[in-house]
Amino acid sequence: MNEIKVIIGKDGSLKVDVHGVKGISCKDLTKELEKNLGVTTEDTVTQEFYQEPEKLVNQQGVGQM
Repeated sequence: MNEIKVIIGKDGSLKVDVHGVKGISCKDLTKELEKNLGVTTEDTVTQEFYQEPEKLVNQQGVGQM
C-alpha cells in the first residue's frame, strides 16, 4: 500500500514521508505537494528509494489470436 504522510511542525517545518513507492518516483509524487506547502529543509531517502520500481505489464491483446 502506498502512503504519503505530511507532518507540519509547530515551528512550521515540513516533513513528507512516502512509503510503499520504489525508486525515484517517490520524488515525483511529492514534488507538487512540497511546492505548495513550502520548502523542505531536509531530504532523507529510505531503502525503497534504491529499489527498482515495479514495471507495468501491457496486457493488451492477451488471449487474442
